[in-house]
Amino acid sequence: MNHLTSTGYNKRTTINYNVATCLDPELTLKFIQDTQEKQWKKFQRVYGDKAEEKFFKRLLIELQNKGTIHILRNGFKDAGTRFKLFYPKPNNNKNPDLFDKFDKNIFSVIDELEYENRDNGNRLDLVIFINGLPIMTIELKDTFSQGVEKAMKQYREDRSAKEPIFKRCLVHFAISDEKIYMSTKLEEADTRFLPFNKDLDNPPVKNDYKTCYLYNNILQINQLSRLISNFIYIEEDEGKETPIFPRYHQLDCVNRILANTEPGNNYLIEHSAGSGKTKTIAWLAHGLINKFDEMDDRVYDMVIVISDRRVIDKQLREQVKAIEKVKGIVEVIDKDSKQLSEALKTGSNIVVTTLQKFPYILEEVRDMPKRKYAVIIDEAHSSQTGTLARNMKQVLSTGSLEEAEFIDDIADEIEEELLKEVESFRNLDNISFYAFTATPKQKTLEMFGTVDERGEYHPYHIYTMKQAIKEGFILDVLQNYLTCPTYFKLVKTIQDDPEFEEKKAKRLLRNFVEKHSHAITKKTEIMVDHFMNSTRNKIKCKARAMVVTRSRLHAVMYKLAFDKYIKEQGYSIKTLVAFTGTVSHDEQEYTENSMNELPEKKTIENAFEEDPYRILIVANKFQTGFDQPLLHTMYVDKSLNGITAVQTLSRVNRIHKNKSDTLILDFANKTEVIQKAFQPYYEATFLPEGTDPHKLYELEEKLLDYEVFEQSDADEFVKAYVSGAKQPVLHNLLHPLVQDYNKLTMEDKVGFKKVLRRYQSIYSFLSQLIPFTDIELEKLYIFNKFLNKKLPTINNPLPYSILEDVDMDSYKIVDKGKTSIGLVGEGELKPISEGVGDYHPDEKFRLSKIIGDMNDAFGTDFTDDDKVFLERVKDNLLENEELFNKMEHNSRENVKAVFDKYFNEEMTGLLKSNMNFYKRVVDNEKLRNKLKNALFELLYDDFNKK
Repeated sequence: MNHLTSTGYNKRTTINYNVATCLDPELTLKFIQDTQEKQWKKFQRVYGDKAEEKFFKRLLIELQNKGTIHILRNGFKDAGTRFKLFYPKPNNNKNPDLFDKFDKNIFSVIDELEYENRDNGNRLDLVIFINGLPIMTIELKDTFSQGVEKAMKQYREDRSAKEPIFKRCLVHFAISDEKIYMSTKLEEADTRFLPFNKDLDNPPVKNDYKTCYLYNNILQINQLSRLISNFIYIEEDEGKETPIFPRYHQLDCVNRILANTEPGNNYLIEHSAGSGKTKTIAWLAHGLINKFDEMDDRVYDMVIVISDRRVIDKQLREQVKAIEKVKGIVEVIDKDSKQLSEALKTGSNIVVTTLQKFPYILEEVRDMPKRKYAVIIDEAHSSQTGTLARNMKQVLSTGSLEEAEFIDDIADEIEEELLKEVESFRNLDNISFYAFTATPKQKTLEMFGTVDERGEYHPYHIYTMKQAIKEGFILDVLQNYLTCPTYFKLVKTIQDDPEFEEKKAKRLLRNFVEKHSHAITKKTEIMVDHFMNSTRNKIKCKARAMVVTRSRLHAVMYKLAFDKYIKEQGYSIKTLVAFTGTVSHDEQEYTENSMNELPEKKTIENAFEEDPYRILIVANKFQTGFDQPLLHTMYVDKSLNGITAVQTLSRVNRIHKNKSDTLILDFANKTEVIQKAFQPYYEATFLPEGTDPHKLYELEEKLLDYEVFEQSDADEFVKAYVSGAKQPVLHNLLHPLVQDYNKLTMEDKVGFKKVLRRYQSIYSFLSQLIPFTDIELEKLYIFNKFLNKKLPTINNPLPYSILEDVDMDSYKIVDKGKTSIGLVGEGELKPISEGVGDYHPDEKFRLSKIIGDMNDAFGTDFTDDDKVFLERVKDNLLENEELFNKMEHNSRENVKAVFDKYFNEEMTGLLKSNMNFYKRVVDNEKLRNKLKNALFELLYDDFNKK
């Protein structure tokens, strides 16, 4: 507070705040009268004594309809008078009066603000205002007593999203002396906080807090004004509006470049996937075109954005429009070279064009030395479109898979070709290059990197893959990485061990022989069966898979093999294939269009988002620059190394609400090669080496040896969890175990956590591939997840993963759903009743119909044998006295409201007798609900007969 007031803020109190209007009306009126005296007098002539009342009434209506950022940028109009609510800092000296107007903006702060319209209402630690309008709330906590998690918890649990002040403000900060998190939209328990930290850990600051950059920099009047003018905007997606506030690395990157950029200098920005690169590029492009030199001339006459991603031109246009409210700032060059040439000679704003036109642009700008250009290069996503492969034969005609692989290999050389074209132009005084990449090659560093005093090249700005993973913006694709020999070994272990259930995949793997086209058939069976048994159920049954092939001919043959096998098995899914040009095979010509048979206007990307298309087979397309959050599994049948390996495998790393992991099944590469490829871009690459299922038993014994808990503790907890116990009950069950953990030596604490996490990692990994029948392992997995959350952290008091932060307070709900999707073996489970009544013909018919309906709706393969279990479940429910009494004395609607509890109890009873049936039901929420509703109806029919 003292620092803010010493740098130009007005200190106000909660008395100055009007709860009804969510304004500091005195300051709002003062700003209007000081900066717009003529307009105010004109307004008074219209409304007389009611001018103030009419002004605030109109202002509140405009804020309600258009939002705070719109009003700050554009003001509003009433009675023929336009009022401004904020004057931005000018970026040139052409109109000196605007600097005086800017200086008259009133920045103020209120601490302990009572924002609720009631006595002794809740308070906010700090609220920042501009000209009387609230724009930011801040909750402050110290790590010693509470920590940043407490601040986030307050926002989620104690701050009603319905309160007007939270709708008006543009961002909400949770801050401790160690970490900062932010949210632009409070949604109570669903509020998502994003990290706003300099790195995974904020660096120490001498004589100040690690998080002092918030008040020393972000909240300083000049910086906050830039945020209002040039960064914050409202993003619209399918009718949903979301305020956008830059993450720290985005703001830092753009500000640093704009502060130092000059024509003739080049800048390399190494930002990982998950960094929000498109937004960063848009902010940078807007900043560059509005940067002026000391002579009040534009530093750059034109900003050219080079990208093959279709999303970028649309997002650039929308983002710049949201900031500028001026049409024509962004022009898309998508026709011919004449259009591009005209834009380069006369244009003065932002141009978006493709990599194909890049060489022509360089030639043109070299011949126009008096004009200055900023060229932003988005990564060369050549594999996504394949159109840069000028040397690639458009018609591939060969019967040899080896030859096809060799011919298509030249696509990997395209990026080199692009760099060579840039190299001869990079020292021109009138061009600056800004190269964005997640995976810079040595050549890229040399061309665009910044040279230090030792002559070494470095990126100008970095946001690492490690940080993106730890902060939860992407998933770690190496967490569940599996080579085919390992898969074979796993399945063979299962085959020789009576504890594990035999699966079809192991028979296929036993017969696996690497014989080119023959191998394609065998690998196809492995991939399809794995997809149907595992991947299909991921992401709430929406998961997709990609098959990466060696060549276009391989892609064609895989497409034919996949479609044939899927048809033979009667599966309800379909595949898509992506490759360039035409492939001739067995005297027939194939194109991706002829093989996919999609409607004319339907793209592969759009089709892949819709059922029944679940598997995409690619050859040098979609291996970079393809963002599909539903992509969960990748089957690799192509040699990968270096950047190609990182870019390709990273296609599955995008996050999704219901996506907690990924899987890579690799037929072609060694683990060491992939690890070496990722190492330069991620400091601590993790590849699970322990794939022997028996390691779980060893780890289970190690955990019990620490004497923190006993098996009975796990049983009791899981039983309570399954029965729907409330959070306080679950916390109380874990509390004494945490106390026992705290008694351990530091060495044992660290050791216990390592073993626990190792168990969780291996179990989560193997459960994607193996149908475990040992319920105790599953119970331990669930128990560990909750215990791990409860244990105090060691040397790091704050969570790394933002996704874990989001889920922490709603963990009971979210994780119950998540564990149901996986293998949920819980508690001292009630065995299925032996007292099964006689079957009746009509009962068989009705159960058969339920089975048939489920199979038709969800593509399941339940058989008549499964009717036995449904019958037992129904009979058990009818014999449940508590439920029977409820049915006798309550309405049907009331009984249905509590039926979930009894249904869950009976389903858990299936774990020991028919785990396969249990898993298929709980892994699919829609299927589970359909079955529950069908049984409820069946139950009432029998109840009414009694």
